[in-house]
Amino acid sequence: MASKIKSGASETTLSKSSPGSLRVPKLSRVMTRSEPNSPSPTQHSRLDRSSANSKPSTEKRSPKVPTPPEKTQTRAVKASESQPRLIQIKEDLRKANELIASLENEKAKTLEELKQLRKDAEEASEKLEEALKAHKKAEEDFEISKFEAVEAGIEAVQRKEEEMKKEIENVKKQHASEASSALLSATRELERVSQELAAANDAKSKVQSEAHDATKMAAIHAEKVEILSSELIRLKALLDSTREKETISNKEIASKLGAEIVVLKRELENARGFEAKVNELESVIERLKEELQSVKTAETYAQSSAEEWRNKAEELEEQLEEGEEVKRSALVSLVSMTKQLEESNGRLQDMESEVSDLKEKIRLLETVVARKKEDLEESEERLSVAEEELSKAEKVAVRLKNELETAKEEKSQALKKERDAAASSVQVLLEEKNKLLSEVERSREEEEKSKKAMESLASALHEVSCEARELRDLKLVMKATSEKYENMLEEARQEIDVLVNAVEQTKKEFESSVVDWETREAGLVSHVKKFDEEVSSMGKEMIRLGNLVKRTKEEADAAWKKESEMRDGLKEVEDEVVYLQETLREERAERLKLNEKMLDKETEFQSVVRENDLLRVKQEGSLKRIDELEEALAKKDRGEVSESEKEYDLLPNVVEFSEENGHRSGAEEKKDDSRVEVEFKMWESCEIEKKEAFHKGKEDPKEEVEDEREKTSPENLKERREEQVVNEEKEKKIKKKTLFGKVGNLLKKKGPPVNQR
Repeated sequence: MASKIKSGASETTLSKSSPGSLRVPKLSRVMTRSEPNSPSPTQHSRLDRSSANSKPSTEKRSPKVPTPPEKTQTRAVKASESQPRLIQIKEDLRKANELIASLENEKAKTLEELKQLRKDAEEASEKLEEALKAHKKAEEDFEISKFEAVEAGIEAVQRKEEEMKKEIENVKKQHASEASSALLSATRELERVSQELAAANDAKSKVQSEAHDATKMAAIHAEKVEILSSELIRLKALLDSTREKETISNKEIASKLGAEIVVLKRELENARGFEAKVNELESVIERLKEELQSVKTAETYAQSSAEEWRNKAEELEEQLEEGEEVKRSALVSLVSMTKQLEESNGRLQDMESEVSDLKEKIRLLETVVARKKEDLEESEERLSVAEEELSKAEKVAVRLKNELETAKEEKSQALKKERDAAASSVQVLLEEKNKLLSEVERSREEEEKSKKAMESLASALHEVSCEARELRDLKLVMKATSEKYENMLEEARQEIDVLVNAVEQTKKEFESSVVDWETREAGLVSHVKKFDEEVSSMGKEMIRLGNLVKRTKEEADAAWKKESEMRDGLKEVEDEVVYLQETLREERAERLKLNEKMLDKETEFQSVVRENDLLRVKQEGSLKRIDELEEALAKKDRGEVSESEKEYDLLPNVVEFSEENGHRSGAEEKKDDSRVEVEFKMWESCEIEKKEAFHKGKEDPKEEVEDEREKTSPENLKERREEQVVNEEKEKKIKKKTLFGKVGNLLKKKGPPVNQR
């Protein structure tokens, strides 16, 4: 029977000490101990030897106890302590992954926002270029239209002058025959008025063209102002939406962090509860130890075996103490690692806060740039009002635009550098993420191993409970019979062998676990070193970003200075614009005065025209009267000639009659004398009127000759002068003949009474 027991023990030891993974002996041990009801050769021997107490002997016979209860308890404690640490490590890894994902999302958002801002800046620059092109086109169109308007005004003035000249020539031709002094003065006044009207029309056309051009420019500038104001409103709405999105994202991140903090607090509470449970389990284990000690003290009849058991138990306790010290060192290392992880998390949070501060600074700089753009647009709008007179301000605006373009280029270069740095940091974070994922997979595998170990430990605890029951049964059996005591001694020896093997296996497992812990610690140390290196690299990047921020601040200060200069220039421009507005008001007032003068001149011209019409009517009436008088004089001349002939014929008769009848009355003679005197006065008045008409007719050809001198060549003028001189001499001779004839007739008429007297 002893040989059978030894062979079974050797088989169990061989099955437990087979080479391979640590999982195999545990499984074999569980499989060998999972069948308590299966009969063994020791149980058969017990049935043969003791027939009376067969049931308790069968219940007692369980030589499958490979490990002592203390070791199983220590393993359970190790597993129970390792699980919350693994859970904490997993949670830390999950938090790190979430932080990495949030950082990546924030970087993606910032990149998208930067892209959108670039697009907006490009659109604004394109719109500025389009506005400048439109402004240039408007200037060219304005110059062309102004030139065309000037040409059209000149042509209109020339046409008006030609029409006025034609009208004046027609008036001169119409009044050449009349040749009155009133008409001459009227024509002179008309010429003067026409000249004033032409000058007034020129000024009016110029003022109207300038006013029309000014209204066009004002309408164009108003449209530009409306377009730019709409664009500014749209950009402000975009900035407000981006700010709202940023605030919402910050609030969401804060809420997420608060939820994570609450979850961590709950997990800490759970860990504390788990620690309380572990303490309870330790108290239970201590109770079990006390029970074992009581069992050992009760076994006084087996002092030798008890002493051996005690020695072995002391050795195992020393080993357990060593294991506990190792565990404590591992706990200390884990605590240090957790502290380092917390410090690294704090550094990450600090880095995130610094990155957020940098983002805010970048946003502020972008807002400053946007304000500068708005100020530049306003300055361009104001400069466009007085571009012709403010070429210097345009040069300054062009210089500022060039500087803004350089600033934009520098900003784009800085953004490219930041993008490259962000891309490199993202790659590093992705590599770290992959490493962390691999570590998580390893921890999962280790967790599975620990779960299997826990299952084996549970089975071992079950076996320990069974062994306790068997020990109680053994006490009864040892008291009952000495044979059972011998069998128990043999079983104890076999169990001692098994325990020795189990102790060796536990030593090996402990060494392997120590190696694993050392490798993990080395990996964690390397990871921490890498993390520190990354943190240092991030610190360097932060320093570089700080330098960039300083540079941008300096550039912003320079831009502010330039902006102040621009504002001073704009103030000067505004002053000049105010001056121009005052001049425009003065010109408008002058234009109103000119319009009033024009109205006055038009009224004067109309009055002059009316006077001319009245003078024409009067002249026509006077001419008609002169014609009637000339006809009457001609008739009278004809009648007088006939009467004078008759008188000449009747002279001798009259003389005779007077001689014969010389007693004529004085009254009749007086009547005849008065009649002759009246006729002589009428003749003199007619002659005076004829002379005046003749002189006026002589003056009118002179004026016509003067007008023709202005229009004809000197050769034609000489010929016309000779013809006019010849005609005037002929007319003078004819008129002299007529006058002398009439005077002779009158003298003939008056001659007889004088002779009579």
